[in-house]
Amino acid sequence: MRVLRRLLDGIVGTACCLLLAAMVAVLAWQVFSRYALNDPSTFSEEILRFGLVWLSLLGAAYSTGRGTHMAVTLLRDFSAPGLRRVLDMAVPAGFLIFGIVVMGMGGLRAMEIASGQTTAVLQLPMSAIYAALPVSGFCISLYALLNFADLLLQRRERPGEVEAALNWGD
Repeated sequence: MRVLRRLLDGIVGTACCLLLAAMVAVLAWQVFSRYALNDPSTFSEEILRFGLVWLSLLGAAYSTGRGTHMAVTLLRDFSAPGLRRVLDMAVPAGFLIFGIVVMGMGGLRAMEIASGQTTAVLQLPMSAIYAALPVSGFCISLYALLNFADLLLQRRERPGEVEAALNWGD
């Protein structure tokens, strides 16, 4: 399971880094073409918009795997250890359901609806943009299964707030 987690972290993390680097390059070109060439780029805004969609959804999947997603822990913090463990198990179960039903199935439906549409400037199929939903849903579901297995095997605790903040780059 550790090998699968490392592989998934590598793929998703690398995709996020490459996407961010490409977005910075496109943004630099947009600023340069607007102010230095006085001829604004027509394609850059659309690339940045769709890149942000993909980066946000892949980043959400990555943070699910790391256990650093946003959480309200008031109930967990004041619970007895037995209930705390049940609540800790409910989190990956909820992510699994969300990843499969909302992101996966809903994303596939959105791709189907948008299959005949293209983007205004680049003429890309909109289904390629909406593909971020099921791809991210698959990654979230896989991470949820890995997190659930780690909790069952007691190999991983959910990170505390300070630990999550300090170890975000590991």
